[in-house]
Amino acid sequence: MSHSYNTELPDRKIYCEGKSFLHFCGTSYLGMGSHPKFRQLLIDSILKYGPNHGSSRNSNVKLQIYDTFEEHFAAEAEAEAASLLSSGFMAGQLAFNTLTPMVDLTWTAPDTHPAITSGKPLLSGLSHKEWQQKCIAKSHELMGQRILLLSNAVNPLIPEIHDFAWTTLLSPSNKYFLLIDDSHAFGVLGKGIYGTFSSWKKLPVELVVCGSLGKALALPAGIILGNQSILEKVRESAVYRTSSPPAPAFLNAFIEGQEIYFQQQEVLRKNLSYMYSAIAKLDDFKMLPQYPVISFEPAAWVDELHQKGFIVSSFPYPFQDSPPINRIILSAWHLPTDLQTLVKAVAGMGGG
Repeated sequence: MSHSYNTELPDRKIYCEGKSFLHFCGTSYLGMGSHPKFRQLLIDSILKYGPNHGSSRNSNVKLQIYDTFEEHFAAEAEAEAASLLSSGFMAGQLAFNTLTPMVDLTWTAPDTHPAITSGKPLLSGLSHKEWQQKCIAKSHELMGQRILLLSNAVNPLIPEIHDFAWTTLLSPSNKYFLLIDDSHAFGVLGKGIYGTFSSWKKLPVELVVCGSLGKALALPAGIILGNQSILEKVRESAVYRTSSPPAPAFLNAFIEGQEIYFQQQEVLRKNLSYMYSAIAKLDDFKMLPQYPVISFEPAAWVDELHQKGFIVSSFPYPFQDSPPINRIILSAWHLPTDLQTLVKAVAGMGGG
């Protein structure tokens, strides 16, 4: 049975057709969109900057908040530079299109998001680790090639967090560029709330990280992180020069709301710790201790959880005819009582 819910403000509870449901769906991992103090910061920032800034970043009328945000984010992520775009998909496509003319070959990991590919579906049937081994082996057959590696930081569907230390095993006879999509890592994995760039910056690759800031960080924006020379090419592109930037109020709220973000991150960590210890022995549920996604396969459980008062994530992905991906998604907006209720609900569903 398919469940669809129309609502106004996604929060820990959703009211639909006169009923209340606990909300374990979406990508608001830090629960920022419904946090009252953050929302007030955003309101105050709109009064300061207006609802939007629809001008090019290269206009002769400039807002300092854009440079301030990019410099702050780059410094915290430990990257040389950063560039903001109005969406994660645009940031990914611009990063991809900036790097592809610089390389001879492109090797794409199996779970890579379309934002950092040419858009063609990848149906290799390989796991991420099998793809890694294939890349290592292939690299030792080549010499003098410039190779672009594409991958998500994390597969939020399984879930699976990717480690890129394997790139040290690539043949040194070639030059490598690594483009990572951090959309589901920002706010959750890596350094603070700033993603995984600092984790991989010392690898023998030219590292570029991009992604959406609209998930855990609740900002309608995308970002590209990398060295100065690559970011200069990004800023020279027609896409960057002619597109409108993100709404400035959100960027200001982010800068001024750092304490709230880190408080929410700590709440999320406590929620993850509780849930992992509670369901670790349930074989039919898969969860990593540091990531807010619990996956399961039986489609009937989606309806069973609905009947018990829970909304969980279940829809075909990545293609329209793909089977539904069923997940319970945790957030910092969940109270301990919400998690206790969830544990009781799933205790009799997963085999021990």
